Amino acid sequence: MIIKKFTQNRKIIYSKIGDEVVMMDMESGFYFGLNTIGSAIWDKLASPITAHELVEVLMKDFSVERIVCESDTHEFLNLLLEREIIKEVE
Repeated sequence: MIIKKFTQNRKIIYSKIGDEVVMMDMESGFYFGLNTIGSAIWDKLASPITAHELVEVLMKDFSVERIVCESDTHEFLNLLLEREIIKEVE
């Protein structure tokens, strides 16, 4: 069984401003920002990580119920994948 891992797309330019991250995809010109939790997820994606591992880390760092954390994390990862901000790796 192949377990999907996710990591940052190195083509995305980003900068930390306090607890938040602003990003730009130079190819599409798409510009966006991440709040504190999105920024924490982005930081964890610097190295390949599974969705399960990411949820475990987020639950330790933030006070959130597992079901909410899993749902929100999967939704966020899918959004980042759609916009090619992150990529799947093996």
